[in-house]
Order: sequence, then structure tokens, then C-alpha cells
Amino acid sequence: MNRLPKHITLKHLHAFIAVAQEGGFTAAGRRLRQTQSSVTGLIQQMEQSLGCQLFERTSRSVVLTQVGQEFLPRAITVLKEFEGAVDDVIRYGALERGQVTITAAPSAVTEILAPVVKEFSLQYPGIRINLHDSNSRLIQASVSNREADFGLTSRWVEDPVLLFQPCLTDQFGLLYPSAEPWPTREERLQWRRLIGRKQIGLVDETGILSILRGRIDLPRDVTAPFYEASSTTSQAALVRSGMGVAVLPALAAHRVLSEGLSYTLLEEPTVKRTLCLITHAHYALTPMAQALFDMVRDCIRHLELPMGCEHVTA
Repeated sequence: MNRLPKHITLKHLHAFIAVAQEGGFTAAGRRLRQTQSSVTGLIQQMEQSLGCQLFERTSRSVVLTQVGQEFLPRAITVLKEFEGAVDDVIRYGALERGQVTITAAPSAVTEILAPVVKEFSLQYPGIRINLHDSNSRLIQASVSNREADFGLTSRWVEDPVLLFQPCLTDQFGLLYPSAEPWPTREERLQWRRLIGRKQIGLVDETGILSILRGRIDLPRDVTAPFYEASSTTSQAALVRSGMGVAVLPALAAHRVLSEGLSYTLLEEPTVKRTLCLITHAHYALTPMAQALFDMVRDCIRHLELPMGCEHVTA
């Protein structure tokens, strides 16, 4: 049963604590910048609401009764906790505290998010950042379930609870061992030349394989790869070992390119991936998540992109 009196406010608690600590109504009034009669009135209202006397009043002093002595530390704790909670909310709105969770494709983490998160942390050192790389299916699920504030990846499937904001495209190309006699980086390669070549693909949950399987004009060797890897890092390692070649969008290839590997764009047809910033359609971003989202979006607009990548203009 809730017995909390409706007429006791923070004003009453402030007055009670001040009188108890100052030892009188006049001194408490000076501390609170109120008249002595105003403080007296607040204490009388409080005692009437509680149904008991909090102070013993004499002509010379004001002292706490036994119940007043028991109530004082609790009143102080309540006031401190309330003021602390209000301060936390103010700091939250002022971007001085809080947490943001982002989930993104590995290439987006490396090429876009890592430098932005560093800059954001310098501006807002009190905000904690959780950054996860994952595949497109899990990224969409994380944002849809509100486990992440926003995501950055290609579209896995249409989802009515998600908003997709396209920000850049990258063309698909071939990652292959540098020792193989494929065209140079500046030249283009036709998809038909991949017929009969063992492909190292990615698992079903990635947006990359989803895009390729959605095309009917690509060689079956590409849409049904002989080998599968769970990440582009593993994919590149298998290519480097000479087990086969891999079809990757330009930004993902740029992330894993290293000594012993080369990359050439594929054409006839030209196939592109669209990376989107993903948010929940029914819930607004928190102030700190919105600030980071805006910073990521602005960074992408001014990012110097590798060959095969283009900005999406509104």
C-alpha cells in the first residue's frame, strides 16, 4: 500500500534538512534565502502530512525528535539521489555521458567508422562507444531489435521497421594472387572470364553473396562458389594461398589488399553494392547516437574513396 503523502515536495525536504542542520528556522531561512515564516510554514505542512512531530521547539532551540533523527539521513539520501539523477539526465542531454552501439560491415568499420569514432571520442570523452562488425543479416537484426543504435551495411532484405539511407556504392571486382596473369589494376575484366575458375565466396548471411545470387546474368561459378569463408579476411587469406579467386566490392577489397594480392574491377555487366546507414523507423536516436550518426554521414560525404566507389547524391 502506498502511504506517500501527496503534499510533501522537494521544497519540504530542503526546509527540513536546513532546519535540522542549522538548528533553527531563522538560520535555515538565511541558508535557503527564504523568510523564517516561510520555512516554519513548510515544516508545519510536512508534520501535518506525516502525522507526527519532527522537531521539539523551545524558546531557545529547535531540536529533532526521535522520529526526526531517524528521518534526517534518509531525507538527505533521497535528496542527493534525486539531484544526482537529474544531473545525469542533464549530462545525458548535453552529451557528457551515455553509450552508443554501432554495428557495421567490416569494410565500413575499417575505412569509415574507426576514424570517425576516434574524432567523436575526442569531442565527447564521456560517451562510451560499442563498435561491432558483422554480416548484413545480423546488422539489420541488431538495429531492428534495438540492440544497436544504427548500422552501416548493404541491404539484406526489406524490413518495414528499418530506414535505409544510401550513402555510397562500390563496384564488384576480382581479388586474385598478384602472380596470376590477370589484367592490371587500371584495366577492366569481364565476368565471363571467371567461368570455370574456383571461387572463394562468403557465407549466405553476408550482403555480398546476397547481391551476387540476386543476379541471373553472372556465371554460376560466382553465385555458387566452390569454397566459402565467413569473412573477407579469411577470403583474402585463401586467395593469397592460391586456392582460387574472390569477387568482392571495391571497399571490401581495399580493406584486405596486401602484398601478394591484386584487384581489378569487373564489367559486362557492372554490378554494384549500395552501403546504407540503417536506423529504426519507429524510435528516434538518442542525442549522443544522433550526434555520432550525423558525424558518420558527414564523413562519408567528404571521404576520399578508392577506385570503384562513388558517393550517393540525394
